[in-house]
Amino acid sequence: MASSEADSRLSQVVARALEKIIKNASWRKHSKLAHQCKALLERITSPSDSPLASPDSEPESSIPGPLHDGGAVEYSLFESEFILSPLINACSTAFNKIVDPAVDCIQKLIAYGYLRGEADPSGGPEAQLLSKLIESVCKCHDLSDDAIELLVLKTLLSAVTSVSLRIHGDCLLQIVRTCYDIYLGSKNVVNQTTAKASLVQMLVIVFRRMEADSSAVPVQPIVVAELMEPIEKSDADGSMTQFVQGFITKIMQDIDGVLNPVTPSRVSLGGHDGAFETTAVETTNPADLLDSTDKDMLDAKYWEISMYKTALEGRKGELADGEADRDEDLEVQIGNKFKRDAFLVFRALCKLSMKTPPKEALADPLLMRGKIVALELLKILLENAGTVFRTSERFLGAIKQYLCLSLLKNSASTLMIVFQLSCSIFISLVSRFRAGLKAEIGVFFPMIVLRVLENVAQPNFQQKMIVIRFLDKLCLDSQTLVDIFINYDCDVNSSNIFERMVNGLLKTAQGVPPGVATTLLPPQEATMKLEAMRCLVAILRSMGDWMNKQLRIPDPYSTKRFEDVENSPEPGNVPMAILNGDEPAEGSDSHSEASNEASDVLTIEQRRAYKLELQEGISLFNRKPKKGIEFLIKANKVGDSPEEIAAFLKNASDLNKTLIGDYLGEREDLSLKVMHAYVDSFDFQGMEFDEAIRAFLQGFRLPGEAQKIDRIMEKFAERYCKCNPKAFTSADTAYVLAYSVIMLNTDSHNPMVKNKMSADDFIRNNRGIDDGKDLPEEYLRSLFERISRNEIKMKEDDLSLHQKQSVNSNRILGLDNILNIVIRKRDEDQHMETSDDLIRHMQEQFKEKARKSKSVYYAATDVVILRFMIEVCWAPMLAAFSVPLDQSDDEVVITLCLEGFRYAIHVTAVMSMKTHRDAFVTSLAKFTSLHSPADIKQKNIYAIKAIVTIADEDGNYLREAWEHILTCVSRFEHLHLLGEGAPPDATFFAFPQDESEKSKQAKSTNLPVLNKKGPGKIQYAAASVMRGSYDGAGIGGNSAGAVTSEQVDNLVSNLNMLEQVGSSEMNRIFTRSQKLNSEAIIDFVKALCKVSMEELRSTSDPRVFSLTKIVEIAHYNMNRIRLVWSSIWHVLSNFFVTIGCSENLSIAIFAMDSLRQLSMKFLEREELANYNFQNEFMKPFVIVMRKSSAVEIRELIIRCVSQMVLSRVNNVKSGWKSMFMVFATAAYDNHKNIVLLAFEIMEKIIRDYFPYITETETTTFTDCVNCLVAFTNSRYNKDISLNAIAFLRFCAAKLAEGDLGSSSKKKEKENGKVSPSSPHKGKDGRQENGELIDKDDHLYFWFPLLAGLSELSFDPRPEIRKNALELLFETLRNHGHLFSLPLWERVFESVLFPIFDYVRHGIDPAGGDSNEEGIVSDMDELDQDAWLYETCTLALQLVVDLFVNFYNTVHPLLRKVLSLLISFIKRPHQSLAGIGTAAFVRLMSNAGDLFSEEKWLEVGYSLKEAANATLPDFSCVVSGDNMAGTNEHALNSQGNEASAGSDTSQGGSESLRTQHIYASLSEAKCRAAVQLLLIQAMMEIYNMYRTHLSAKNTLVLYEAIHDVASHAHRINIDSPLQSKLQEFGPMIQMQDPPLLRLENEAYQSCLTLLQNLILDRPPRYEEVKVESHLVDLCQEVLLFYIETARSGQTSETSPEEQSQWLIPSVSGKRRELASRAPLIVATLQAICSLGDTLFEKNLVQFFPLLSSLISCEHGSNEVQVALSDMLSSSVGPVLLRSC
Repeated sequence: MASSEADSRLSQVVARALEKIIKNASWRKHSKLAHQCKALLERITSPSDSPLASPDSEPESSIPGPLHDGGAVEYSLFESEFILSPLINACSTAFNKIVDPAVDCIQKLIAYGYLRGEADPSGGPEAQLLSKLIESVCKCHDLSDDAIELLVLKTLLSAVTSVSLRIHGDCLLQIVRTCYDIYLGSKNVVNQTTAKASLVQMLVIVFRRMEADSSAVPVQPIVVAELMEPIEKSDADGSMTQFVQGFITKIMQDIDGVLNPVTPSRVSLGGHDGAFETTAVETTNPADLLDSTDKDMLDAKYWEISMYKTALEGRKGELADGEADRDEDLEVQIGNKFKRDAFLVFRALCKLSMKTPPKEALADPLLMRGKIVALELLKILLENAGTVFRTSERFLGAIKQYLCLSLLKNSASTLMIVFQLSCSIFISLVSRFRAGLKAEIGVFFPMIVLRVLENVAQPNFQQKMIVIRFLDKLCLDSQTLVDIFINYDCDVNSSNIFERMVNGLLKTAQGVPPGVATTLLPPQEATMKLEAMRCLVAILRSMGDWMNKQLRIPDPYSTKRFEDVENSPEPGNVPMAILNGDEPAEGSDSHSEASNEASDVLTIEQRRAYKLELQEGISLFNRKPKKGIEFLIKANKVGDSPEEIAAFLKNASDLNKTLIGDYLGEREDLSLKVMHAYVDSFDFQGMEFDEAIRAFLQGFRLPGEAQKIDRIMEKFAERYCKCNPKAFTSADTAYVLAYSVIMLNTDSHNPMVKNKMSADDFIRNNRGIDDGKDLPEEYLRSLFERISRNEIKMKEDDLSLHQKQSVNSNRILGLDNILNIVIRKRDEDQHMETSDDLIRHMQEQFKEKARKSKSVYYAATDVVILRFMIEVCWAPMLAAFSVPLDQSDDEVVITLCLEGFRYAIHVTAVMSMKTHRDAFVTSLAKFTSLHSPADIKQKNIYAIKAIVTIADEDGNYLREAWEHILTCVSRFEHLHLLGEGAPPDATFFAFPQDESEKSKQAKSTNLPVLNKKGPGKIQYAAASVMRGSYDGAGIGGNSAGAVTSEQVDNLVSNLNMLEQVGSSEMNRIFTRSQKLNSEAIIDFVKALCKVSMEELRSTSDPRVFSLTKIVEIAHYNMNRIRLVWSSIWHVLSNFFVTIGCSENLSIAIFAMDSLRQLSMKFLEREELANYNFQNEFMKPFVIVMRKSSAVEIRELIIRCVSQMVLSRVNNVKSGWKSMFMVFATAAYDNHKNIVLLAFEIMEKIIRDYFPYITETETTTFTDCVNCLVAFTNSRYNKDISLNAIAFLRFCAAKLAEGDLGSSSKKKEKENGKVSPSSPHKGKDGRQENGELIDKDDHLYFWFPLLAGLSELSFDPRPEIRKNALELLFETLRNHGHLFSLPLWERVFESVLFPIFDYVRHGIDPAGGDSNEEGIVSDMDELDQDAWLYETCTLALQLVVDLFVNFYNTVHPLLRKVLSLLISFIKRPHQSLAGIGTAAFVRLMSNAGDLFSEEKWLEVGYSLKEAANATLPDFSCVVSGDNMAGTNEHALNSQGNEASAGSDTSQGGSESLRTQHIYASLSEAKCRAAVQLLLIQAMMEIYNMYRTHLSAKNTLVLYEAIHDVASHAHRINIDSPLQSKLQEFGPMIQMQDPPLLRLENEAYQSCLTLLQNLILDRPPRYEEVKVESHLVDLCQEVLLFYIETARSGQTSETSPEEQSQWLIPSVSGKRRELASRAPLIVATLQAICSLGDTLFEKNLVQFFPLLSSLISCEHGSNEVQVALSDMLSSSVGPVLLRSC
């Protein structure tokens, strides 16, 4: 058969057993067995080749059997059966000595791998044989022998562990059941423990294989010590544990040795939640156990069927029809045997855990132990479940189907160990299976956890402790909490689990409210409060961890946290590697139902908001239904149609049923419509009448008012008849019957009704209601029966006992009430007699959940969700931590509260929830009690330390909250100094006037130390001892009132207490500031500035602690990038400006010195070109310099700035701007010393450091120039001004050299570029708004220098004016060749022309109103004259000369220069016009040769414009109207002293009108004079350039002069005007025709021009028709003369019109004619010179005029002489020729 080697192996094992069996089978009843064994033994030991072969069973011998010895030979089925059947028979003898060797043999066969194949009773012959073998071993445990029990366990565990022998299905279940029975039935504790350990090991194997889908997967032995129950801990020396561990390990290794000689290392079975270690668990009195009838299997079946029909609706194909007898099909459908095994074992455990003994058997501890061990096994299973188990629909279905029922039954247990295990199982579901069990957890969480948690007054202490620990454990996985919030608190159809959990913990932490009876003992209450608080802290920590994980923030508490977990009473949930391999143990695996978009924040945000609003509406409805409905409609939570409102009332959870009834019964229009819609939404078709009423009345309670009931019932009857038209003849019948039924219901079920109605009474009452006929009696009788047996009640009527009247808006789904059914008090048992009712009720809840909830599971990923969580929990948390911190002195409590604060601040700060963060930070800051040092206790010291820790850990997120922390630091430092006895800052900084006595006192006491008794101690401590409020200004508050020595002693001890917190820890806040990120450092600086401001503002006790710290942190953070620094400096500069302008001089000086220290630090840093940082940080100096009213400060600033410049001149760079601004401000200072000091430094800078000024940024040159210009304006010292002008000359020279950049490269570049009067000049500076932009072209920098000099031309001091003008024009002359045209344009526009602005606009003939009074106001009249005649004349000449010098470049500016000169001529002021005219002539004489034809035209037109603008105006005299404002005071002209005198002598006696007339006459005279000057100038220019001018140009001049002449003539012949003027008489001293001279001169010039034209015949002469102009002119002159002469004659001939002035007038007329005579003579000569042809041609027109000349009167005979000459020389010959 087999080789000798094989023979020895298998036969040795079997033979030894057979010998023992034969030996012990001596009884007769065992003879058959003995015979069998002997036969087998002989065969095995016989040397024949095939001892087992049986000739009669040939065919069978070919079938291989389950036995093989690992060698070449295999045993056939027959042989195997032949060997095994004696062993099977031996096992069933029930005789110990026989059973023992048989079982031992089987165990060895399995362990050595001689048995192989699958054990299954429903399989083939081989499988059946193995199954029979296992079954025989299982039965052996009935012997109740300790040794055999151990042997059976050993065999069974070997069988399950074995890889070659595969145990599946029923066989496996039988093994599990056997081990379970041994655990329950054995008398030996060691055997019980071994049985339990074996069960665990089997579970591990079954589920590990299921996960791996292979039996070959290696499995390590479990660690027995972790399974021990408290009772088993009696095993003090650990010998039992060692034994059991050895037992398990040996079996595992034996099997493993067969597979694989190398033993894998053992892995610990972790993950127990301390259920076995907790000493608190005691077995409660069995009488208290939940009452339940023993119908467990029925319950399970009912639960399975109904669960599958509802909660698992969508999962098709998994279940058969759901009939009880088809249940086994379920297992068959699972194709994979490993999965099927796992499923069967799981189901078996669930069923075992549900077994509840009948009442009478409660005393039987075995039955309870069975339940407990089943629960323990389930707990281990779930805690270590692998991925397949957690995610497969099959297993999730099993959990819903079996485990949920088990939980439902066991969570109601009053036996603590059962409740504890239920909780542990539930925590595993929540943390590992939540993705697939959303609806179930939603129901069980309120049921198991919240119910116990929310019972504050009379909880079961142990239960509540278990629940709190459970929540504590839940917090270890931070993802779980957030997921709970997202899936339940943000879901409209779920209870707010997270919110209720936090509130429940808060109530527990606050303890039982005063005045409420409680069952708790004081120590129990203290423990519970502490645990609840610990749990709240854990929730916050968990939120913080999750946030840190999501935002990848390194966890500052990680090491501490690990220790916390280690020291916590229950070990953490370590995943068990045995079951789930390397799978992560998180419950957030993606489940098939989990939503794809994970957590789409927006929708969650909307869902949360929606839910909160809906809750608000429901809570309002439950107070005032109408308002509630209105609110919900407005908020778009309910539609406004009656149908939608009705649907809402029907379906919404948490509405008060009584109020729904009231609302439906209202008579108002909307309510009526809603009621109709509500009733119409029911479908009563095919329902019995009482069923319909029952269904109808489930959703609301009928109102008490008869009318309301009437309306509702009427509508109900109508609807019922509509749905069931054949039921009654009319709706009336249904209506009356409905009333009847309701009365019957009340009568039958109201305990107050003593005499109950009988069926006959009911029938009698309903006689004749069907249209006068009776309804069938049997119908009414059955109706009566049903109603009296089964009350009609609302859906939640049975819960009403537990429902409080006011519905808390936090509980949108009353799921917490479910448990009020389950955990029923004794006297309420009658409501639900059977557990069927209970299950049914739960079933309804699940149905409702399944219907409402889409049950999509969201896995939270977006950190925004934390905001909503904080919104919910921040207030309870704040209350929970603040109150104990305030009231308790217990160190443990204080530490917990402070830890809570730390986590709360961490989460709120990182999430940027300002209000919430500040609430926590301010509370914590108040608890430091630093504002009230007299009250400091040890706990306040801890709070101070917590503040330091928070600053250290969360500094990056604290933002505005830094202020509170730094305030604490400031107060601490103050008290610390007090403690050391140092004098307060106030001794140095207090206002001397208030504190003078105090400081004297202080000096006398030599600054005593507080700890010594000394007279000064009380004085310093007084302010601090007073208990200040947290928000009180400063630290001390007011120091009024006497301070007792006792208080001072108290303070001294408190200040000593502060030494626990080292100053170095506080300082670390500042040194660590360099670790803050870029945003945080800015917040930190802002806060520090605020705190410093508060310190310094204190009137009684100013301090500089924070101010010194500002300088320190600036030093620590010096290496930050510029971008950050500029933001920091923005804050600091405002701060320094405010402090620098402080009224307290000492503080301001201290601040400026601090600013200097900072600035010096900055100046150590290099700055590159074109950066602006150095300038930025020096700005505060500038602003304080401008704003400060204290001389000392201004002087200090100048000294600071000068020190900075002179010591760090290389690095000032852009800072020069601010430097110069400081000096410029100093230049205008009212204190002479400051001006002198500033100029001294300025002088040094320019002399020694000029190259540095423009080194990096050339624009600083401009600032330097502006600063010098400021000094030139200095009023105190002429020398300063003159020196400043000299420096400006130096600057100009530097600028001309192009020496602004320090690098030689730049110089070369510029020298190459600047070539004198280059024709390409225009390109050097691109022109933008006339401004030169090109920075390399230093011409851009000329402008400020020139403009500054230009302004000096207004200086009242002549030397300054002179020097400035000299320098200005010298500079322009010397360096003008470098200028491009655009620059020249700027120079003329903005430098030169403004010099004359004030002349052009401000001075009129009287020098009165000046538009620029600022300039003129300090000049007296003489100064003005000096300015006019010296400066102005000189300047105008210099401008003209400049223009001429650089004519080639600046010729395009001719028009502007001309308009400047013309504007002078236009002024109604003779001197100005004279200056202007002279300058005009000067310009023409110097530049006329250079002008082109076009330029001459411009000149001509300008002169024409000037002539027209200066025409004298006498209109005022004639019309008598008021003059325009400009001429109001014209009479004060310097050009007319006499009239000025007369005007002033007349004073106020003259009317305003007369004054106006005088003024305008004076102006007219002035203008006449100007016009004479102008004509002379024109003629002068003409004579100079007669040869240059074209005919056209000359003609323009002619037109200009002709206009003057014509105007003058019009005025002269205006007789009304003349008579008016004669009225004013001698005062105005005007000739009789006022403008006679002007008229003559003008016409004379016209004649000259035209005659010269004819003579010279310049280019383009022909175009202009000069002769016709001459003819017209001559005619005009003669005509005017004749008219004048005649007017004199007519006046003589009409004496009646003569006035009293007749005689003078006649003589005047002669004078006038005489003065006109020369013009006439010249005219006549001109006519003669026309030439023959022209003369003849025009004689026709001239002749009448000549004849008139003969006849009129003449003032002198010149005219007649000339006329006779003409007649003889010219007219005569013409006449003779014509004859």
